[in-house]
Amino acid sequence: MIQLQLFWKLVRFAIVGLIVMLCFMGLNWLFRLRFGSQTSFLLAYPPAVCLHFILNKIWTFGDHRSAKPRQVSEYLVMVGVTFAVQWLVFTSVVTWTTIPSWIAAGIANAAQMAITFMVMNRRIFAPSAAKA
Repeated sequence: MIQLQLFWKLVRFAIVGLIVMLCFMGLNWLFRLRFGSQTSFLLAYPPAVCLHFILNKIWTFGDHRSAKPRQVSEYLVMVGVTFAVQWLVFTSVVTWTTIPSWIAAGIANAAQMAITFMVMNRRIFAPSAAKA
């Protein structure tokens, strides 16, 4: 039963990740019309992070209560770490390949998903942690 619950949680997480990744890539594409690739990446990041937190909190992990300060602060620390991972991957792909920057943004986003799921599942939105 636990394995099945984890499986469906992973499926929901992947769907949320896909939605957020498409939003992030779309914003990167839109912003690149006016700004360079690095600035577009930075401008697209905050709205994608907010969407990610809300969809995962409510749908993936089923936490319908108000966000706790602990959840938000731990999420922001995780975002800082995963941002560094994404930035490194994005910059590497843009620097060393001819892949368009908006696709590189999607690659970078996918690269950090495993870290994010583990932290969110085991800490930020864990059932016992959600009560704290």
